[in-house]
Amino acid sequence: MIVIENHIGSIRVSKAYLYSLIEHTVISCFGVADLNESSVLETVKTMLFPADIRRGIKLRTRNNALVIDLHIVTGIGANMTAITDSIRNKVRYAVEQATGFEPAAINVYIDGVRA
Repeated sequence: MIVIENHIGSIRVSKAYLYSLIEHTVISCFGVADLNESSVLETVKTMLFPADIRRGIKLRTRNNALVIDLHIVTGIGANMTAITDSIRNKVRYAVEQATGFEPAAINVYIDGVRA
């Protein structure tokens, strides 16, 4: 559960919902081939639990704000800057519309390129 405090009160959103929302938003972006595991431990978890939706997405809070780390694989010949800007904008918009709070940072890491 992620809890963000604001002037009205607190907003509580389940991590499973955010993972699902972010995954669907990122996968629908042009140029994204797939999400990628960010660590060896995450690779092992994905092998053991293939239905785990957390693959390539890390959520954390910093100073009462949401920080999102995304690890992606792109297609060959894609404009990396355009893809990462598009992902940041779409994920920021989706999270703001669904939850009401603005992410403090959305970090996009390109871990590979597929042909």
